[in-house]
Order: sequence, then C-alpha cells, then structure tokens
Amino acid sequence: MRRSVLFACIILALTVVPAFSANIGPVKSNLSAGDAFYGLGYSNTDSKWEDNGVYSNLEIQQNRFYGQFGYTLTDAWVGYVRAGIATHDASDAFIPGADFEGTDPLPFVTVGANGLFFNNRVLSIGGFVQGSYFVGETEDSVKYLDILVSATGAETVKETVTFDKMWEAKAGIQFQMELEGAQLYGGPMYYISEADIENRFVGALTGPYAIWSKTVEEEDNFGFVAGVQWKLLENVTLDLEAQLRSAYDIGFVLNKRF
Repeated sequence: MRRSVLFACIILALTVVPAFSANIGPVKSNLSAGDAFYGLGYSNTDSKWEDNGVYSNLEIQQNRFYGQFGYTLTDAWVGYVRAGIATHDASDAFIPGADFEGTDPLPFVTVGANGLFFNNRVLSIGGFVQGSYFVGETEDSVKYLDILVSATGAETVKETVTFDKMWEAKAGIQFQMELEGAQLYGGPMYYISEADIENRFVGALTGPYAIWSKTVEEEDNFGFVAGVQWKLLENVTLDLEAQLRSAYDIGFVLNKRF
C-alpha cells in the first residue's frame, strides 16, 4: 500500500522540479479551532530574474532554514508566521558575468494562511496566501586587473554587487486528497518577487566612477505547487513539497501540534 504513496511522490518530484519560495503546505490541516503548532523547515530554491537588459542571465540560488509557529483561526483556516535565514548565490550578477556569493545570510520573515472552500470525503479544495521579506543586504566583490577606465590608463578595478529589499508574495488554489494515510495536494498559483541590485565600481587610482542600480523581478508570474504530508506520530507531521516557477523550489517542514 505504501508503494502507491512512494510512487506518487516520485511522480511529484519528476513533474514539478523542472522558485524563490517557502513551503505552503496543505489547505486541509485536520486541526480544530484553537489548535497551535510549531515546526522546523528547509528549502532549496533556484529562480531566474529579468528577461532582458544588463541582468538578462541573472539566476539566484538560495538555501532557507526557518522555524515557524501556526494557529488554527477556525476549523477551516490556519495562519502561521516564520522566521529564518537564507544564503544567496547568483549566476552572472557581475557586469562581466562573474558569479555572486553572498557574504552574509539574510534574515527573513514569512506570514501566510491556508484554508478550505470545499470539503468532502474524497476531495478538498482551498486557497492560500503567503508573503516573505528579507531584512538587510548581502554583497560580494571581485577585482579586475588592468582595466582601461579613463585617460589615466589601465588600473585595478573592484566591483561590488549588493542585493537588498528582497520580497515575494504568492496566492493560489489547491486540490487535496488522501491516499493511504498521506495527504496529497497541488494546484496553480500566482507569484511576484522583487529585489534591488547594485553594481559599484571603484578604481585603484580614480576611486568610485560607476554605479549600476536596478529593481529586478523574477521571470513569469504563474506557477504550480504540489506536495505530500505524512503523519509520523500522533501530533507530528512531515510535509514534502515542490514548486514549479521560473525554476524550482524543493523543501520540507516538520510540524508538531500542541
């Protein structure tokens, strides 16, 4: 029997992996009004940004680690808040095409809610909203030797790239059903993500001489989420989830009700 659930998880991974995001979770929680839960989560994301201009090849990779606290607002709706840190790497973030490795993890906060519109013994349909904001900034620098920047001739130039004011929001609809004790869920979503990026050039002789600054957006706005939730113990569940967006997002959350 459990082979059916395992097979469903393999299909989920193969169809969704090919996101700048945090796990959403199922819309049907099987909790009662007034129940609370806390959990630990991790997600690995890859997102593509901008489709033209200077940052046409920009691709951001993140590792997110977070804790969360949730509360059942009613029998049908659950709200939660998360706090954690995220590492940031990026391909082609520097003007000559070098890769970015963020020097400091960025703290972030996520607020969201999941709830039911329709529910019977076979199928549940619900919706979700979620928003995240990254606090502070992260940067990386590289040096280029013998660059011709002015009439003074060639000099060593240091380029510093900074990411800040990163945020994301998403909303969507999910369809959920139970298979051999596991909750399978999935559905379409709308999302939007933005970040400010700045490239600053400083010459060894001439000092600061050029700054590029722009607000970039993640490619596309429509995606898909799919996941599975297992009940490990009486009050402990594990969510495994994948999101198809501009690239991919894969993560898990371990929750305990109390």
